[in-house]
Amino acid sequence: MGSSDVSKEKARRSRDRLSNLPDPLLHQIFSCLDTKQAIQSCVLSKRWRDFWVSLPHLNFDYRSFHTKSDFQNFVCKVLYSRLDNPIFGGKFGFHCGHCWKMDETLIKKVISCVESHWFQHLHMEVNTSLPDALLNSKSIETLNLKWFKTLPQSLASFTMLNSLHLKNCWFDVYHQTDEFFDPFVNCPNLKNLSLTNCHFGMVKSFRISGMQLLSLSFEGSYRSRYRSLSFGSRYRRSYSWGYFWELKIEILAPNLTSFRHDWMKPMDFGEISLPSVNFVDISVDRVCYRQYEEENDNMNVINMFRGLHKAQYVKLHYHTIEVLTLVPGLLEKQPSPFTNLKSLKLYLPYNTKSSKVPSHVMRYLLGDSSGADLIIVKS
Repeated sequence: MGSSDVSKEKARRSRDRLSNLPDPLLHQIFSCLDTKQAIQSCVLSKRWRDFWVSLPHLNFDYRSFHTKSDFQNFVCKVLYSRLDNPIFGGKFGFHCGHCWKMDETLIKKVISCVESHWFQHLHMEVNTSLPDALLNSKSIETLNLKWFKTLPQSLASFTMLNSLHLKNCWFDVYHQTDEFFDPFVNCPNLKNLSLTNCHFGMVKSFRISGMQLLSLSFEGSYRSRYRSLSFGSRYRRSYSWGYFWELKIEILAPNLTSFRHDWMKPMDFGEISLPSVNFVDISVDRVCYRQYEEENDNMNVINMFRGLHKAQYVKLHYHTIEVLTLVPGLLEKQPSPFTNLKSLKLYLPYNTKSSKVPSHVMRYLLGDSSGADLIIVKS
């Protein structure tokens, strides 16, 4: 047998081994690809020719297409081919970004597929309002939404919801009210909640109630705040930058163990009831211009720490430490906030001016926790 024949035989055996992999393993491999790539890969083996129809996961990504029309036509064809598919559950991804405005008929087809095939994990990035039909879903356990310009005032219909991640989304509250806005109170199984650059409309008081909530994350920045203000100029005056500092937030989550705050300024927490919190990660950008803003920022951080006093593992970033020094003499009057502290990790810059924590700040943070580990990270 010549060298070329040997090479062909090795290639054939390699193809055979790949083709003979068990279906569960193939499903796992194909789930790492978006749906277009998965379909294209099916030409590599005769056995795989129609394999994509049975995939439990679908993932449509607009970045794999040159035009919106090509993307929409592809999605429609795939959804039509799965009308009679007995495969249920799995993950469904639909990524359109915020530039392409999708046809409402296509959105309805997507939601219909999610409902009829009982997808448990849904990730949608669409510049549209949340369809009412999606609120009727009883199977979704993980919901990841981005660029939705109108969210309902209550998400109570998601009875099976376990994890919720919202990014660049707007809540449908366009009238000022003194009542607490509590959109998650009737989500009985919600354990993980992440809010990134979300807009709360005309709400003055925002409450997060979660009896089963274990993890909570707030994220936002000055740059992304204004970049995401693209849903209509008639709302921009009401959602001016300064308005968010007037938003009071309450957190009532008796089982919460992890809390993350990565916001442009310290939030104004009216009440924090977190008796089970263990892990805390606090970062602010320190954006303030007037003396009263400095005082407010300082007190907001102190009040936040009071509500997190049960934390055992605390991470603080250097702007947070700077905020603690804004008002001379104030910190010395405050008791140390963390009564169960086991580890304090401080992230500091390399430059010499900001790389040393003032002694009075260290006394405030550590208090009587002499046995706590102190970790300094230079970044």
